[in-house]
Amino acid sequence: MKIKSKIFLTIVMLFTLIPAGAFASENDVTATKDFDQILLKNGTPLEIVKEMDNDLKQMIYQNSGTDFTYVNVTEDESTVRPFASSGYEIPKSDLNISVVAFKVSGQSKVDIYPSYEWKKAVKPRGKDYFGYSTHDSFSVVPNKRSNLIHYKLNASDNWTTGDPATYTSSSLTGYEHKGSTLGTPDFPIYIKGNFYFQADIDGSSPVKKIAISYVHDTSSGGSYSYGIGFGPASISVTPNSSNVGYNTNVYTLSY
Repeated sequence: MKIKSKIFLTIVMLFTLIPAGAFASENDVTATKDFDQILLKNGTPLEIVKEMDNDLKQMIYQNSGTDFTYVNVTEDESTVRPFASSGYEIPKSDLNISVVAFKVSGQSKVDIYPSYEWKKAVKPRGKDYFGYSTHDSFSVVPNKRSNLIHYKLNASDNWTTGDPATYTSSSLTGYEHKGSTLGTPDFPIYIKGNFYFQADIDGSSPVKKIAISYVHDTSSGGSYSYGIGFGPASISVTPNSSNVGYNTNVYTLSY
């Protein structure tokens, strides 16, 4: 996602000149208006619906349709999160990580949507990392996955949709992304990513948890190894640099 200054400024100017909603397709309208009622009807709390941005609602509509059951998701703050890093923990005020999930109607499957959003302008150097994994009593459903990265110049601007993030690693329980597709802008910008995958419930009494990690690497050099696994959530970050930030969370799915 290489963003050139002149092209990006032109896009921003276009958004300021054209009324909001002028580009909305029929599906966009469904996701941003009627789809709110569908989410509420299927058990999604009103405060969760209000917190969802329109891009995430569109992704849910495209992948989960209209027949599903909301799954309550809570952060597991008691989980130990071991790190091996000389970096720093990214505060939640700078980077918001979240996950929503829905039980597939009539099936032992769950649609899971991990997301992140930078609340401040950042300038990745093409080495950022984002990974998410369920417990091994779940397994990913092949070909049931998608993601999109979005960006904007100023906090008050409309989001512009970029390209999907590359899948750099896959496992039976989740996916990882790292590198330039998470962002290599010419200057600090706001970035968010919405992701989707479907998990099949393999066990009769599964551990209903998901681990999500983000690494923000602005160091000048070196090759570092990032990884996420459940046991509980852990991430291997071993640079000799204070310019590497990390944010790892474990969530419990209740249904």
